[in-house]
Formats: sequence, C-alpha cells, structure tokens
Amino acid sequence: MEELLAGGNTTEGVVRAGRTVRRPRDHRSTFASEVLRALNEAGFVWAPAYLGIDEEGRDTFSYIPGATTDHPSQRDERCYAAIGGILCELHDFSRGIPLASGAECLVHGDPGPFNVVMSAGMPVALIDWDSVHPGDPMEDVGYAGWTWCIYATGNVPVADQARRLRLLADGYDPQMGADALIEAVFRCQDAIIRIEGANAVDERLSDQRRHHARAAVEWAGSCRNVLSTNLEVFAEALQRDRR
Repeated sequence: MEELLAGGNTTEGVVRAGRTVRRPRDHRSTFASEVLRALNEAGFVWAPAYLGIDEEGRDTFSYIPGATTDHPSQRDERCYAAIGGILCELHDFSRGIPLASGAECLVHGDPGPFNVVMSAGMPVALIDWDSVHPGDPMEDVGYAGWTWCIYATGNVPVADQARRLRLLADGYDPQMGADALIEAVFRCQDAIIRIEGANAVDERLSDQRRHHARAAVEWAGSCRNVLSTNLEVFAEALQRDRR
C-alpha cells in the first residue's frame, strides 16, 4: 500500500511504500541519483539510500522516520551547528570529484528545514536531492542560514535569530567571515525574489505553482527586510569572540 507524502511544491506524486519512498523522475533525476550513489558509497550518512528505479519508472529511496520542522520551538538548539556540519561534510567530500564538473564542490541546492528529517529536535537526514549541482558552497550556507535562522513571522526575537545564525556558521566553519555569510544570505533571498517573481507571472505554469511562486517572493522579501533592518545585530553576533 502506498501513502501520499505531504510537502513539496514542485514535485507531485511522492509516496511512501513500506520502508521506501517513491518519487517520479524528471530531467534532474539521473544526475541526482548518481550523486546519491556516490554519497552512499562514501558513507555519507545524512543522505537516504538510493535503491534504483521501480517498475513504474520512479526513483526509489530508503524511508527515514522523523519529521520536518518549521519553527525553532520544534528544534534542539544544537541542531543549527549540526546543519552547518552536515553541509561542510557534503562540500568537503565532493571537492574535486568528477561529478563536481570543475566547480568547487557539489551543493545540495535546497537545504532548508523543509528538506531535513528531524528526530528529537536533531537532524537525521538531508532529503530531496533534485536540486543538487556543481557550484559555490556559499550557495548552500547562505540558503541554510536564511531558512533555518531568519524569520519574519512566528514571533522569533531577532537576537535569537542572529545567535542561531552564528551557531550554524560555526558548525560549518568557525573562521567564516560575517560579511561573506550575510552577503550569501542576501544573494539567496534576491535569487528567490527574481526567479519566483518570473514564475509567478508565467502562464505556462499551473495555478498552484504560480501561487507557490507568489508566496515564495513574499517570504523572501519579508525575511530580507528582517536582515537588512537588523544588520548590526546579525553582524555583531557573527563577529563576537572571533579571531
């Protein structure tokens, strides 16, 4: 028996079947499956096992128990450093491998909390690898810093947001510069505003997809405003006690 899995905005028809997850394939699936095979063989424990293509032509992965989160109240405070560490492991593993195609490393492309399975407030798996690609590691770090730590809703104090951004940065690289991380966050937010702004008016897309695009633009813009209007708070938290 198959159970439709909730969540996700761009791929329909993802289901759980026993101890597996089945996902319809698209133009990104071949590369993503090659990356997952390489990660599995290397012992990267934060990725699901890739199990091949089923009889209906769907990618098959191991099912990982747990749930995603959408608010800091659902998380252990140690999770932010752990997320930074997971991304560091991914980037370190993939530097110089053929799949990186001459780029600095592979980047997950979408390492937000909606793509991390959690258990007891801590990450156990990074899922949804369809956006993996060769690139700049700060793409992942900036996006994770934003999506895990910066909130325009949910009554999250700005000082707590800045402190958690520092935890994530330290988990990735304790020597990371404050300016580099803040610039990376802004780049990610601006990219979402630009890309999803175009999708919001693209009549070739479904009404549901355009609705998602409009919501994404609003989300990115509101979070960008939080960062820009509280820049000193974030910069101070990122610079404190660093040598």
